[in-house]
Amino acid sequence: MKSVDPAPSARHAFTRPAIVLCQNVTGLATMRALEQAGVEVHCFLLEAHAFARYSRYGKKILLYGRHRDEPFLLQFLIDYCEKLGNQPVLFPSSDSMALFLAKHAEQLRRCCVFSSTTHDELVGLVSKDGLYRSAAAAGVDTIPCIVTQDAGAIAAWSLNHPAPYLLKPFYEGIDTYRPFEKNVMFTAREDLLGYVAEYGTCSMIVQRMIEGGDGFIFDCYGYCKANGQVLTMASHRRLRQHPPNFGSTCFGEIPANFGAAADRQIFGNTEQLLGKVRYHGIFGIEWLYERASGKFYVIDFNARPFITIGHLQDCGLNLPELAYRELIGQLPATVVRLPVLRHILWMDLLRDINSMHAVEANDWTAIRVWFANLRRCRSFAYQSWRDPGPGIAKLLTIALRFATFLGGKLSGRERRTRFRAESGKKHQPPKPESRESIERIHRENP
Repeated sequence: MKSVDPAPSARHAFTRPAIVLCQNVTGLATMRALEQAGVEVHCFLLEAHAFARYSRYGKKILLYGRHRDEPFLLQFLIDYCEKLGNQPVLFPSSDSMALFLAKHAEQLRRCCVFSSTTHDELVGLVSKDGLYRSAAAAGVDTIPCIVTQDAGAIAAWSLNHPAPYLLKPFYEGIDTYRPFEKNVMFTAREDLLGYVAEYGTCSMIVQRMIEGGDGFIFDCYGYCKANGQVLTMASHRRLRQHPPNFGSTCFGEIPANFGAAADRQIFGNTEQLLGKVRYHGIFGIEWLYERASGKFYVIDFNARPFITIGHLQDCGLNLPELAYRELIGQLPATVVRLPVLRHILWMDLLRDINSMHAVEANDWTAIRVWFANLRRCRSFAYQSWRDPGPGIAKLLTIALRFATFLGGKLSGRERRTRFRAESGKKHQPPKPESRESIERIHRENP
């Protein structure tokens, strides 16, 4: 455990520091947004592979893997905040870290500030079973689903809800969820029931799979004040995800270029849902558009910064800065509820390459389209001219993986060539005799 001092940066415009609990690219983007707004940032690097360690922004505190030791992290955070002084502002970058802060709010609020949403309220939003109950109470469309550990109840439910099905965890990072994959699909009722009979459904929800997927998943991004009032909102469209159709965004656009009517429905549904729950902070609510019915179904609630929060900043809306200013009592006099944003495409290079490979690995037309999309992108998960370190490190990682893949292909070809050279003659059938040779044999042996 050690800290790494950042490179000299511009003078900070705000006196109160911020602490980002960084586990992924979300933490990197949050740190960038705060530093570029003039906030002094201290970044707790909780995972060894976090590319935020290459950023020129923020003071890095290396705590690799210590987020799994909850008592240690709590005490370290309290001690760090007290030593830092001036009530720093905390920003989680994952559901588990948001729940951690809410769980220990009584101890933490003595030395720092963060969202006032209680632990119970937060669980009711990030946990899909709680979210869907709240959505149903608010009159918002939800996908047919069931939450139970009774295999018989699932068998009875599936009789009225035909396949395919999805198994999802209550929220990302929950310890009691069995499958390795975030979403598990079953194309037949028998497969679902067989899995349930063998493994059960602890901490998971069984859901009908509604037609949607890449290009028809949308997000409403925004911020709620401490009184629950929606301060600002923006729309986002997931053009491609990894894994395809079910995963996190790897290629998207802000604003969602799907028409004014769709935006009105997304914003209206979001306000309808938030009007029935109490929430304070940055949010990203995921919606699935069903083409057959034209309905938007609520899928997920990110009660913290999200993976494309840097994309939103590039388009003109800096939610981490807005959250910081609201939490320290320096909110601007006027905040536009539905701001007009620059239309920008965003990409996570490696994840998008993997997504394309999974769907159309040998389709050269698709590859050409991908390069055309890449040329149009003006925002990236890691690459940034203002903060080049993480992008360079990520590109080196991509190059290394490609070289390893290519080397494996070449070495395999070399092994096959060597095998043929050494043992090919012994195993190859004899060549057929020529016509002249056959005629000669017949003349010599009438």
